[in-house]
Order: sequence, then structure tokens, then C-alpha cells
Amino acid sequence: MAEEKIEQLINLLLEGYDISNKEEIISNCSFCYTNPDQYIANNEAEWVIEGDEDGAFEFSVTNELFNFLIRGDKIDEVHELIDESLNNALGDFPAGIRYAPDYFVWLQPKLNQEEPPLEVIELADSYSDELQLIIIEKHNLESISKLCQELRVHFRRTVPFQDK
Repeated sequence: MAEEKIEQLINLLLEGYDISNKEEIISNCSFCYTNPDQYIANNEAEWVIEGDEDGAFEFSVTNELFNFLIRGDKIDEVHELIDESLNNALGDFPAGIRYAPDYFVWLQPKLNQEEPPLEVIELADSYSDELQLIIIEKHNLESISKLCQELRVHFRRTVPFQDK
């Protein structure tokens, strides 16, 4: 049952991405779910479970999806990475924005215009002060949220709920 949910979660998170090793990612996350100590040892990440014994699976999601995550501690750096992910469709960092919540409110209408509409979410613990984000297809938001809750993976929207 958990393996099916893991597969669903990874498939939803990666929908729209060009990826050749999705089955390997799913397999590695599933392995961690059933063998957390071995996964942590294999990845030399004992430090993860020192602070959170139940953190192994969430770490596996972060670890396996690392190439799809947008990570940064400054919002203008995050903007550059998001812009790069969107083939430079956003342009320069918007003038007058100083705080991350304001940036994401500015960004969301632009993501809504993509086909399919997109959303940026916070996913899993970054194990640092950095924001750790992933761009998802917006129609998957509710399912991703539910699966993250069931699998105990940190999830947070970057903008308040909007119907538009």
C-alpha cells in the first residue's frame, strides 16, 4: 500500500519533467520506506536520523529528487533558478519585492498562464535555512498534498489558496 502511494507521489511530482530514471527514483524511495536504516547507511546520511528518527523517508525524497529541486537562501537566487526552469520566461527579478511571500504572490499569476498551469511548493526538509522548492503541475496539487500528509513528507504551498 505504501509503495503504491510512493509511486503515485513521485509520478505526480515529476509529471511534465523529462526523466529517464523515474523507476529508479521510485524504487529507491520505496526501499527507504521499508529499509530506512540501510538506505541511510548506503547514502552516508546517518546525520539525518540523529535529529529525527523518522526522517529517513523524507530524506530519500529530497535525495532522489535533488536534480528537480530549486534550492536557495535568497529570493532573487530562487527567482533565477525558477526562471531558468521555465526557459527564461520570467525575465529579471521584479523590482520592489523584498520578501519571499510577496515574490510568490507575484509569481503565481505567471505560473497560472503556463500550459498546464504550474505551482511552486515547498517539499521536504531542506536540512538548512534554504528554501527547497519544486515546480509541479497545479492540477496535481491536492493529490500531492494528501500523499505528502499520508507519507509524512513536509509540504507547504508558497501562496495562499486562490481559485484563479
